[in-house]
Amino acid sequence: MKNISVFCGAHLGNNPIYAQEAKKMAELMAKKGINVVFGGGEVGLMGVVSNTAMDNGADAIAISLKSLVDLELVNPRVKEVIVTNTLLDRKDEFMERSDAFIVLPGGVGSLDELAEIMASNQLGLINKPVALLNTAGYYDHLIAWMEKAVGEGFISQANFSDLIISDSCEDLLDRVINNKRPSDDDWTNRIGL
Repeated sequence: MKNISVFCGAHLGNNPIYAQEAKKMAELMAKKGINVVFGGGEVGLMGVVSNTAMDNGADAIAISLKSLVDLELVNPRVKEVIVTNTLLDRKDEFMERSDAFIVLPGGVGSLDELAEIMASNQLGLINKPVALLNTAGYYDHLIAWMEKAVGEGFISQANFSDLIISDSCEDLLDRVINNKRPSDDDWTNRIGL
């Protein structure tokens, strides 16, 4: 793997462990020679991830909206900035430029990106690992909702099982790097047909 998208908050959150684990994830990725693809911001967990990656010898590739670039909200240390006009174009760039996706604690934007990647995998548009770092139980309720959706028949078990979930940076990154994606023969099971 060369590039992994890291989706995370533009805020640090109320618990210092979120920033500690974001820094740890970026350090681990850099040690393995993996670049960070991120939303471009220099604030919050995005700033922690991008700065830590660059401090440890990895590249940080920013994919930002023109409106944010115009407001000078992009991390000025980043050498490569891809500018898009819409959120849809931005997500397309993430999918094209990334070998895998890791979601750290974040807000609505991170949730939107997770859903987009999961749906794109489910529909066979891409076939790339996606993972959720459940730092300090941050995503417990989201995971419970997904399990409920599986039980109620709205998400296939195969599609839910594609989501790598861990509360350990080391375990999560190892599982992302070594992930074996379902074969094309499993596609109908993944969309619940």
